[in-house]
Formats: sequence, structure tokens, C-alpha cells
Amino acid sequence: MNYEIRQLRRQDIAQVVQGWNACLPYDKISGEMFESIVFGDPNFEEEGNIVATFEKMVVGFSSAVAREGVSGRDGRGLSHERDFGYIKGLFVLEEHQSEGLKVVLLNSALKFLRSKGKKIAKVGQYTGRFFFPGIDKRYEKELRFYRENGFEEVDTEEDVALDLTTFQPTEYQRKAQQRAKDIGVVIEPYQPKYLEKMRRFVERLNYPQWFPEGWELNFSKEGNTLVALQGKDVVGWASFQPSPDGGDFGPIAVLEELRGNGIGTCLLLESVLRMKELATPNVTARWANVPFYIKNGWKITRRYTVLKREL
Repeated sequence: MNYEIRQLRRQDIAQVVQGWNACLPYDKISGEMFESIVFGDPNFEEEGNIVATFEKMVVGFSSAVAREGVSGRDGRGLSHERDFGYIKGLFVLEEHQSEGLKVVLLNSALKFLRSKGKKIAKVGQYTGRFFFPGIDKRYEKELRFYRENGFEEVDTEEDVALDLTTFQPTEYQRKAQQRAKDIGVVIEPYQPKYLEKMRRFVERLNYPQWFPEGWELNFSKEGNTLVALQGKDVVGWASFQPSPDGGDFGPIAVLEELRGNGIGTCLLLESVLRMKELATPNVTARWANVPFYIKNGWKITRRYTVLKREL
């Protein structure tokens, strides 16, 4: 078969999304989501996003991203990630896989990462705009493909979820509320008047993946944000998104020196209660710190394999 291998165009989105959803049923996306994650990524480069077409129809796609320098254009990269490039997504329609097309698209992604000076290709754990934090362990064929092409499994990431329809605060959470109260911590919705306090918190937290340069521009507009206040200081923060189709929780952070005082649990509990009031039936935390959530009654719902390969 004669395939055309070329750079992704915006007019390809509908066909790419259709093919993606056919090949990756546990990670279905919309055109809007694809636009945001691919074209909306500050680290997007045309050369890293490739489609394979047959008779003018998209039959395969690969997306790779390489942050320039350390932090990248999104400001979220860390020094130990300097040599990492990432494969954000890859698929070939089933009826075209026997032609070796998937290897062609993979090699195109790897070639792009090498051209950017990267030494390691990772599938998963990209802290920019990502589709998933790794390959869902149910995609046995996908995992076998990566292993056969020189990748090794290096980590596991997990999602957790909570059913809100019957949720009630637990004894563990009530005790956490008392511990936080004992050290003068209160949980409140974020307000613009807290911006300077939030800036001090971000500086002390030092976590650019969540707070890249310029984070303040849209922070107060997003809503659904809680802060933990102790005296004049913000010492914790959490974000949540309610939805009648199922909510999302996270990120969440507490200053290291105050962890263990129930503050994180209080932020989580208040977020959950607010989502329940808004008729959110369940909530998911993705790429989660699992032990923290398990203590709060959440359950593991998905597991992902993270892979890497030397370039």
C-alpha cells in the first residue's frame, strides 16, 4: 500500500480523533480535547506531530514533544528531565498495522526527539498537556509493541476515584479536621485578595509543574479553588472541577513543613463536599499520590505503565 507520511494539519483533527477512539477505547477524546492537548501545548512543534494517510484518509498518528532546554515554553520542566523527550500518543488503524506503519510512525517520533538533542524517549509522565500518564495496562498489544521496539517498563501510575452519591465524612477525616483546627488552619474558597499570599505559598512550594511562570494570569478566573489559611499565610491549596458527568480533583499541595496535620485531608474533604452539593456523581484524581487517597476512602480505578528507551 502507498502511504503518505506528513505533518499533522488542523483539518485532520476529525479523522485523527475518530481513529484514536477506535484504537484507544479506554482513552476516548473529543476534537476540542485534541486541539487543547496537541495544538494548545506551548511545547507543540509541527515536526513532532505526524499522520499517515491512505487514499487521503488518516490511518495513523504520532505525537512527540521535546521541551527546549530545561523548563520548555510551558515553564514546567525540571532539571532532571532535561534529556527527556515524550511520545504523547501513537496509533495505527487495525487494518493497516500489518504494513509496519506503526514502526514508521514511532521511528518518526524518535527521530524528531533525537533532532532536539534528547537522549531518552518516555511514554508517560509528561507534565505538560497530556492524554494519559502512561499506557493503560489493559492495552496489552500496545505494551508489547513498545517492548518489541526497545522500550522498557520503568514505573506505574494510577488513577483513583470516589463515589459521591453515598459519600459521608469518615472518622479519619473528622480527626483530620480537628488536627488542622488545633494549629489554626481554616479552609476557604480562593479569593483575589489572597493573591499575594498565594504568591508566597507558590514560592515556598517550588513546584513549577503546577505553577509555571505567569500562573497568576488565569488563576483567579478558574474558580473551584480552595486554600488552607494559617494566620496570614496560605499553607495549602486544592483545585477541583465538578460536572454532572463526573468531576475531577487535583492538583493539591500542602507546605512540606506542615504535612501530617490533616490539612490535605481537609482540602480534599471540602472539595468533595462542594462537588456533591453540585450533583457531581463521582470524582477522579488522575496520576495520583495513591496512599493519601486510599486513607480517605478512594479506590484505584486505572493503572498505567510508564516506558522509556535510550536514544
